[in-house]
Amino acid sequence: MQHGKTFVQRKRLGLALSGGGTRGLAHVGALQVLAETGVEWHAVAGTSVGSLVGAVLAAGKSVTDLSEMAHRLRWRHLARPVWPRRGFLTLAPLERFLTGILGADLRIEDLPLPYACVATDVMTGAECVFRSGRLAPRVRASCSVPGVFQPVDIDGRLYVDGGTVNNLPITPLQAMDVDVILAINLFGPPSYLPSDFIGYAMTVLGFMLVRAGDDPSLADVLVEPDLTGHGIVRRHYDLFVQRGREAMRARLPELLDLLA
Repeated sequence: MQHGKTFVQRKRLGLALSGGGTRGLAHVGALQVLAETGVEWHAVAGTSVGSLVGAVLAAGKSVTDLSEMAHRLRWRHLARPVWPRRGFLTLAPLERFLTGILGADLRIEDLPLPYACVATDVMTGAECVFRSGRLAPRVRASCSVPGVFQPVDIDGRLYVDGGTVNNLPITPLQAMDVDVILAINLFGPPSYLPSDFIGYAMTVLGFMLVRAGDDPSLADVLVEPDLTGHGIVRRHYDLFVQRGREAMRARLPELLDLLA
């Protein structure tokens, strides 16, 4: 609802979902608010965990489906250790999980909604925006943090996490026939300077990631959950989801005005 009236959406909305490991649970909270309000999205672009969340949405799954999936997922479902070779872990289980729920041969160009995910070409360091091809391996590539997870071979080239080049993919949406771009940035400005090592490191990492890719100000509406002091590995489900809900509610009136 807005201004005491039923919300009627007239504009096409595109979602830009940033990377951030387990912080991606805040995406779930923000999307819950959109779904509860009746907001529809028409295209999705994501990096790293944002590419995973975006793939589920673009495949036509509901936010309820996404919430249930996020609630039951654990690291053991997504990664396993391997003999160190360009990485200590592999995200092959993530690829198998995604094919299990969406289909092994599902291709990006066949998704119900326009979708793009960002990865980094290991040999050139260039940004690669995947808009076609088999979905699951490209999401896996977008999520494969270099040095931690093994790179992914796609058509003879190696790719890793897109966060090193564009952690908040706004520009890919500009060619996807949308009127309004909503960006959810999991590395927004800190609300305080953490004194512990992990919290401080995440704050510095956030500055680096934001400056390496698209300027957040390119979005029509920017949502930045306050995740100060929290890392990207530990799974604080209730807290992260709630922070996502709070941040989305704060910008909801602005978004609804733009979409009306």
